[in-house]
Amino acid sequence: MRHALWALCTGLWLALVPVMVTAQTGGWQPRHFALELEPDFDARRFAATVQIDLVAGPHAPTTLTLQAGALAMDQVRLGQTDLAFERDGAQLHIHLPDTVTATGGMQTLTLRYRGQGSAGLRFDPDTPQVATAFSTSQWMPCLDDPAVRATFNLRLVLPSGLISVSNGRRTETAQTRAGARVDEWHLDTPMPNYLYGFAAGRFTQSESQAGATRLTYLGPAGLFDEAALQRVFHDTADQLAFYAERAGVPYALPVYGQVLQMGPVAQEMAGFSAMGARYGTRVLADPEAIWLGAHEAAHQWWGNGLTNRSWRHFWLNEGIASFMTTAYLEHRFGRAAYDEQIAAARTKYDALRAQGLDKPLVFPDWDHPTAADRSLVYDKGTLVLHELRKLLGEERFWKGLKHYTRKHWGQSVETADFKRAMEEGSGADLSAFFRQWVEAQ
Repeated sequence: MRHALWALCTGLWLALVPVMVTAQTGGWQPRHFALELEPDFDARRFAATVQIDLVAGPHAPTTLTLQAGALAMDQVRLGQTDLAFERDGAQLHIHLPDTVTATGGMQTLTLRYRGQGSAGLRFDPDTPQVATAFSTSQWMPCLDDPAVRATFNLRLVLPSGLISVSNGRRTETAQTRAGARVDEWHLDTPMPNYLYGFAAGRFTQSESQAGATRLTYLGPAGLFDEAALQRVFHDTADQLAFYAERAGVPYALPVYGQVLQMGPVAQEMAGFSAMGARYGTRVLADPEAIWLGAHEAAHQWWGNGLTNRSWRHFWLNEGIASFMTTAYLEHRFGRAAYDEQIAAARTKYDALRAQGLDKPLVFPDWDHPTAADRSLVYDKGTLVLHELRKLLGEERFWKGLKHYTRKHWGQSVETADFKRAMEEGSGADLSAFFRQWVEAQ
């Protein structure tokens, strides 16, 4: 049963995850995004204003290029000065005065724009629910680059009666505006902007506490009451404690939220995770069917705390998080649960090899990944960690993983960083292992 649910959850993610192309910052480094967004549920569109604080590097060009999906740009300003801009597909080119790069320092751009519902910002067709998914540039101009970290502030203008979840901490008292409510969220820890997001809808909300971390649970009203949400997320506190112990790093934010949404979704974000409502009903029917929730929680360390420097090294996000999910299931339900997950990963990987679809885990690019490529970063990635555990033994393996996590916390990493840290932590030469499992096909 757990095997079938694992395959279902993984298949959902593989079907939804988009192509993610690394953007070039061109010498510009964003430090902070401050967004105000108001959804129109009837028209399935939104209006927004974002202020972006940027620092010009020594060779920053006078044209700043952001990713902006299909957003309709109304105005771009630097202080009180309107700037010229142009679109080139999904790219937004902003022309800056020569004096900006000459003087350097912090610059603040203000962009006003409009957008429609899309794969990146989804309006539920049957309920007043809106939620982001995967591609931040579909709802906020940004740099789609996992190596770029910045803080984020969100002001979400909502009809009364809706509840929201987003990144970081929420201002406790919502403001009101002409019959609407303004929820404000603050992410004070710099994170890659693909981890920004929010969800709002008619949700039931429940809370609990895990040490210093407040846990919040949301699910569609009418489908889940508070007691049901507590049962669905019964293991969350234990998951965070397990990952923190294995990582050697405590959970980084004051709140961890989990939201069940209408429609298919499976995604980690900074400080919260989003899952489909059907995940909740499965867990209510089978309390051991928690693979997806445990996986998204693992990403708060491996994926969020440490992030692949480019999508070519995507397996560092997904392979390690998938293995750690399996390790948590072993902790929670026993060795048989672990063995079942490893056998499932091996079966899928062996099938890819039989079809001649095996590849090195460091991809030449991630511009057009196939379904097989996506499966490799999960399944082969899981097996790399499992085989490394067998090779090193318990003490050296977990010591190495803890060293890797602590050494690179808050940073972007490549495969060579993982190999080096595992060697430093375990005291073993892993060159032959990485040639066999990571570099070869």
